[in-house]
Amino acid sequence: MTGRGVARLVRTVAVAVAAALLVSACSAGATRGGARFVFSRSGDAVTAPVAIQLAGLEPGHPVVVTASARTVTGWYSSQAVYAVPPDGRVRLWSQEPLAAPFPQADGTGLLWSLTGPSMSQQQLEQQWVYRGMEVQFTAEQDGRPVASAPLHRAALAAGTIDRDVLGSDLIGSGDPDASAIAPTARVGALVEPVPTPVDLRPGVIVIDGDDGGAAGPFAARTIASAGFPVVVLPAFVPAGQIPGSAALSVETFDAVLSWFSTLPTVDEDRIFVYGTGRASSLALWFAANDPSRIHGAFAASGATALQCTSAAGSPLLIEHGRALPCANPERTIAGTDILPLQRIPGPLVLACGTADRLLPTACDWARAGESVRGSVDGDAFLYADGAGHDVATPPLLPIGLSDQSPGVAQATERARVAFWTLIVGKLAGAIRP
Repeated sequence: MTGRGVARLVRTVAVAVAAALLVSACSAGATRGGARFVFSRSGDAVTAPVAIQLAGLEPGHPVVVTASARTVTGWYSSQAVYAVPPDGRVRLWSQEPLAAPFPQADGTGLLWSLTGPSMSQQQLEQQWVYRGMEVQFTAEQDGRPVASAPLHRAALAAGTIDRDVLGSDLIGSGDPDASAIAPTARVGALVEPVPTPVDLRPGVIVIDGDDGGAAGPFAARTIASAGFPVVVLPAFVPAGQIPGSAALSVETFDAVLSWFSTLPTVDEDRIFVYGTGRASSLALWFAANDPSRIHGAFAASGATALQCTSAAGSPLLIEHGRALPCANPERTIAGTDILPLQRIPGPLVLACGTADRLLPTACDWARAGESVRGSVDGDAFLYADGAGHDVATPPLLPIGLSDQSPGVAQATERARVAFWTLIVGKLAGAIRP
C-alpha cells in the first residue's frame, strides 16, 4: 500500500469514528455552566473506536483536559490544552491542541498517550488483556474544574474465551507429527470468540515472538474479539535460557495446523499465519512452505528472510531435531535469500514504520518481500511514514510509545489503526458464503 493509500485508509477510520458520534453520543459530568464531556463509540473493547469532545465550555478561555487511570503499577495520566472556539465545543478528533503529547488533532490521543510507572510483560498483559481500565476525564478553565466523566475501556479478553492446547489434543487429531509430543505438554493456547460463530470462519495461527503489546496474547485477543478463532504458538524458549533460541519445530506447527483445521468453526481452506518482529519471518516461512494448507499471512516490523538470531548462527526453526538453515543477520538484504512469498495463495499484509529505530531496515525488508511477491490482488503493503517499530500493537494501548517523540508516537498509533484495519478486513473478506 502506498503512502497515499495509507493516508486514505487512516482518514476512513477517522471518519468512521466521527460518524459514530451522530448515532451513539453520550454525555456526562457537567459541574458548571453546562460544560460536559461527550463520548461516542462503537463497541466496548480496548481497541474500539471512540470519539471525545467537550461541550458547553466558556468560549475564548483555554481548557485543560486530563485523562487519568489507576493501573497495576500505579497512576497513568495524559494532558492536553485546547483553545475554545465560539460555539464552546472542543472536538478532539478535528482540533489541534495548543499543547499535548501529540502534535496533531487526535480523537483518542489522551488514551494512547497515557504514561506512568513501567510494567513488566506479565503486568502489561494483566492490565490490558485481562483487566481493562476506567479512565477519568477532567476539564479545567481558568484554574477551576468545569466537567468530569469516566470512560470504561474493556479488557482485550472481553468477548473471548481461551484454553491451553495440549499434546493430547494434537495426538487425538491423528497427525503423525504429534506422536513425539507428550500428552500433558502445553503446546500453545486456543482463543475463540464468544458467542461461538454459527458459520465457518478463517482461522489464524499466531507465532508469538515479541514483547510488549505486539506479543501473542494481545494479537490473539484482538483477532478473536473480531470474530475469528486463533491458536498461539511460542516461537522462542522461555526467558532465562539461551536468548532467541528456537522453541518451535516444523513438526509441532504441522501438528497444530492439522488439529486446528478440524475445529468446527475453522474453515480449513482459509487459515492465515501472523507474526511480528522476530517471529514475522517464521510466519512467512510457514505460509510460503505450505501453500496447500496456509491461505495468507500477516507480518510486521521484521525481516522477510529466515535470519539467524545472531551472527553465530542461533536457529529460528527446528525440523526433525536439526536447525533449519538461516542467514547471517549481518549480511546485506541484497545478499540474503528472500522467502518465496510468491507461493502464498491468498492475501499477504506486510507493515513497517519508516522511523523504526529497533530495526532501521524494516521497510527495506518489506520492499524486498514485495518485490519477490509481485503484484497480487488482495495484498497490502503498509509503509507507515514517520512511524516507529511497534506498529503491530493494537490501537489505543499506551504501550511502546512513551519513549518516542510526539510526532513519531502519533504516526505509530495511526499505523496501528491502519494495520489492524487491514488484518480484520482481510479476514472478513475471506469468509465464504
